[in-house]
Amino acid sequence: MRCTALDSVPLLYRGMVGILAALLLLTAATLALPTSKHSWTEAPWDGGLAEEDGTKATTLSLPLAFNLSGAETPSLYIGGHVLNLSEYLPCQFSCQLWIRKGTQWSHYLEAARGEEVDVILYMPRYGNVDLYLISYAGGTQDHWNFKLLEGYHLLRLRIEEEGRHFMMAAQKNEPGDSLILDVVSRADTATTSPLDLSLAPIGKAKVTVRSERMRGYDVYLDGVFYSSDIGDGSIDGIASFTVGGDKTHTITVSQRDIQGNIINVSEHTRIFKRDVAYTLLIE
Repeated sequence: MRCTALDSVPLLYRGMVGILAALLLLTAATLALPTSKHSWTEAPWDGGLAEEDGTKATTLSLPLAFNLSGAETPSLYIGGHVLNLSEYLPCQFSCQLWIRKGTQWSHYLEAARGEEVDVILYMPRYGNVDLYLISYAGGTQDHWNFKLLEGYHLLRLRIEEEGRHFMMAAQKNEPGDSLILDVVSRADTATTSPLDLSLAPIGKAKVTVRSERMRGYDVYLDGVFYSSDIGDGSIDGIASFTVGGDKTHTITVSQRDIQGNIINVSEHTRIFKRDVAYTLLIE
């Protein structure tokens, strides 16, 4: 039997050559991927001043669906105890309601009149849900009805009436969780020191994200879910929201596939000046 020069090469060496070749091909393929381009535009905006004028009615935003996968597990504050979300065992057939403050979820919050409060709603199944907001002091009632998919949803509640409020959720006449919100006046929250400038309103900036390539994405502000492409009711690659003015913020635009895997991420950190409208164009 005749041996060739290739047969004399050790099998281990030939294996290393094969791995090196595969790595070179992978590197070349990675370098060939198109890179995401982005640009910013700025324009004057007086929306922040308009929000400070006049008295507005209590409002609740449209629900924004979001995925907890890959996010930091929130802590739940229940009856003076802090638990992880995995340690909580709710009724699997009822809706859940939470108030989100930072990374902590609870069933109670003291908020200033006109302050936006993050409300988390969990739907155990697809269908309609009724949300009721009842004012103990004023005797007023607000009611909203949404048709939502199973999973977690974020809503933003702004209450303009002072006093204690109760919020409840129900699906198919099955009551779910309830929340308690004590709403106080803005003046009461700033009486500690008339010279404390840190309590003065800092204004807002408006941010609009536009993309022809990315659709159905989520927007995270400083690492926390904040908005979504579908926030205005349509998946069109456009999301608008407000941020604190004269501050540095990190905006992350994240797109997932139908399995929940992240397929596109675009992150941007910059200073946002108050009363300025910013547009982030992602190509």
